[in-house]
This record gives sequence, structure tokens and C-alpha cells, in this order.
Amino acid sequence: MPGRSKSRTKGAMGSPPGPETVIDRKRYLYFGGTGYFGLHSHPAVVQSGIRAFQKYGTHSATSRSGFGNNPVLLDLERKLREFFGQEEAVTFASGYLSCLVLAQALAGRYEVVFVDEAAHFCIRDAAAATAKPVFAFKHRDPEDLLRMIRKKLKPGERPLLLSDGIFPTFGRIAPLPDYVRVLELYDGLIGLDDAHGVGVLGANGRGTYEYHGLRSANCYFAGTLSKAFGGHGGFIVGQRELIRSAKFKTGTFIGSTPIPTPLAAATAKGVEVLRQHPEMRTKLRQNVALAKAGLKALGIPIEDTPVPIIAWSIGSEKRMVRVQHELMKRGIAIAYLKYAGAPTAGVLRVTIFSTHTAAQIHRLVEELAKIL
Repeated sequence: MPGRSKSRTKGAMGSPPGPETVIDRKRYLYFGGTGYFGLHSHPAVVQSGIRAFQKYGTHSATSRSGFGNNPVLLDLERKLREFFGQEEAVTFASGYLSCLVLAQALAGRYEVVFVDEAAHFCIRDAAAATAKPVFAFKHRDPEDLLRMIRKKLKPGERPLLLSDGIFPTFGRIAPLPDYVRVLELYDGLIGLDDAHGVGVLGANGRGTYEYHGLRSANCYFAGTLSKAFGGHGGFIVGQRELIRSAKFKTGTFIGSTPIPTPLAAATAKGVEVLRQHPEMRTKLRQNVALAKAGLKALGIPIEDTPVPIIAWSIGSEKRMVRVQHELMKRGIAIAYLKYAGAPTAGVLRVTIFSTHTAAQIHRLVEELAKIL
């Protein structure tokens, strides 16, 4: 028919994400995305969403500053308080907005913003939205952070550092203890987007601060519910004063519709399941260690951390695309990315789940060995 495109979208997912996933109508061993614990298809998570859909419809069709509250949203926030051991929690419809809400909630407590040069897009947007001076420092470099603060901060001003907890492309962890030592010199604040850390890092899955053993009155974080927790939306947890500010002083919360109710119910169940089953994190770490050992044996540079993201660059874009395509011919899907913090040629990126079997991980390594 005239005007109708014959092309179709590549990479269309035809099943929930999991260790085996349907992409473009073909089943693959799947090592992509961020479904770290398989909760996106967990039966209890799915059923919780279905029940809420039948009872409440799609969503409240108004903001929470009006009549937009409901028992499902309040239950989700209660479970987040319990999971993270905090006084209060607040949620909103997009994890991308988490850092923006956090920066707005802290407004009045800082004058200048310092951002890691490889920070995620959402962090850069949050920094720009503060309408305050913003300066970048070298990636994961506390010495350069100190140099920039000394150069740009005026007497009497307080700095706010914005950074990822885990950087999404290479899975590198922010050197938070070093940042804390720098910012303590200026009574500064840290605002962390811990999208990939929450649920995964730390003894209780409370994220990058817990992984480093840090507790500081000037350390704050925001997170997403769409990765480890198997749901959708963004959140902030912390002291009542911070959450009150997020609720009553940020346009994102005041002027937007909350998380759709069925997704909020599914997310609440995901948080509950992950809290009740810490062995899921143990299994994830075992799988990560197995995969990293196997890939390291192939000569791939691997960081020895429990982060389930493994990425590397092997020369040209053409070569990496070929590796990805060869793996897909063999029924294995990994990502080729040009994303925040990636070199110009991009990277190959593998994600490990707690639901992968040892046999599936061994097969990934074996097929990569043949191709490389």
C-alpha cells in the first residue's frame, strides 16, 4: 500500500525478560537488560498487578496532591521504607525522574552542582534543572572533584555532588568513601542515582552506600523500581523532612499522575519477594562470579565486583556488531551499546541474572571463546 513502510522494528521482545527470552519471534539465551532477579515475570508479582487492575482500573487519573492516593501506592511506600530501613518513602511514575526529584527536594541546601562527566542522562538533566552552576569532573576521580570544587566554589557556598552509584555501561562502582572525604571539607552533599545498586549491592540489597559501609547525614540516594524489583517507577527514601520536601516542593510529584495502580501493586510484591528471599542475591553473586571468571579466562578485562553488568570494547564497531550477530546466530543475545560513558565505538555488554543456570553461563563463555 502507498505510504506504508516495509521495515519493522528489530529487537522486539515477545516475552517477559528472563534467562530465555523471545526476541523477534525467536527464543534466545538472554544476557541483556536489567531483570536481575527475574521478578518481571514472577507469578506472585504478575498476579498482584492483575488483581489491582481489576479493582482499581489503570490509575487514579489525578495527581497525588488531589485524590490520587490509594492503598496500593501507600503499601508500596511502606514496603520500601521497610526494605531500606528508612523513616519515609515517596514514589513517582518514572525512575528517570528520581534524581531530578532528589535534587529539587534538596534545593536550598546547596549552591553549586558537580557531576561525574560519564553520568547517566537523567543525572545531567537533573543538574541542568536545578538552575544553579553545574561543573563536570573526571569520571570516578575524587582528586579532580576536589580540584574543581576548589576552583569553582565561592566562600560560604555548599556543593552538591550528583553521580551514579553503579555506572550503567561498564558497571563500575562510584568511589563513594573518597567522595565523602572530599565533601566533608565543604559540608557538601551527595545525591546518588542508585538505579543499578538498589536491590543488588549490600548485605540487605540497600545499594551502593551499604556496599561501602557508609552512613552519613549528607548522603542521599534515589532509585528505580524497574530493574531489581521487577516493577516500574522511581522512588526516594530517607528522613521525614526530605520526603516532605519531595512531596510538597517538587513539581514532578505535585503535578504528575503517580505510578499506574496495577504496576504499583506488582512492584510492591516484587519488593516484598526480594526482601523475603535474600538467597536470590546470594545466587546472583554466585552467577556473577562464575561469569566473570569465565570471561576473564578469555582475556576480557573484568572488574572483581558483585555488579551483574559486564562490558568491554574490542576495537571497531564493525567487529563488535559481528560478535553480537554471531552469538545471535547461535541462540544467545547480548547487547551492543553506545550509551552513557561508552567509547565512540561502543561496547559489548552482558547482564547476569540470578535465574541463569550454570549451564547457560558456561554456554555463553564457550560460544564467545569460539567467536573471539
